[in-house]
Amino acid sequence: MTVVNCNGITKGGQKCRARVIPGTNWCVFHSADVAQRKAWAAQGGANSSAQARAKKALPAEVMTIEEVTSWLGVVYKGVITKTIDPSVATAAANVARTMNELLRSQQIEERLASVETMLGADRRAS
Repeated sequence: MTVVNCNGITKGGQKCRARVIPGTNWCVFHSADVAQRKAWAAQGGANSSAQARAKKALPAEVMTIEEVTSWLGVVYKGVITKTIDPSVATAAANVARTMNELLRSQQIEERLASVETMLGADRRAS
C-alpha cells in the first residue's frame, strides 16, 4: 500500500507531509472540505492515545500465560520509564488476574470432571 502525501504547502514553505483524504490530493488541513476537517478535529487525537497504541501493539490471537507474563513485563518497564501510563498497567494487571482466575477455574472443572468419571467407572465395576 502506497502512502500518498498532500499536495499542499506548509506555512514554512515546505511540501506538506500529511496523508491525503482518500479520493483527493489534499490532507484534512489543506482540503476545502470543512465538514471533513471538523470530523477529523472531533476525534481529538483518539488514534494517538496510549490506549490506541497499546491496542496496535498487542497480538490479535489468544495469549498463553507465558505471553501474558511477558507483556506485563513490557508494561512494567513502560511504567518505570514513564512511556506507559500507570492506569494502563493497572488495567493490564486486572485483566491478567482475571485471565489467571478463569484458567484456574477451568483446570478445577476439568479435574473435577475427571474425578467424577473415575468414580462413575468405579461404581459400575462394583
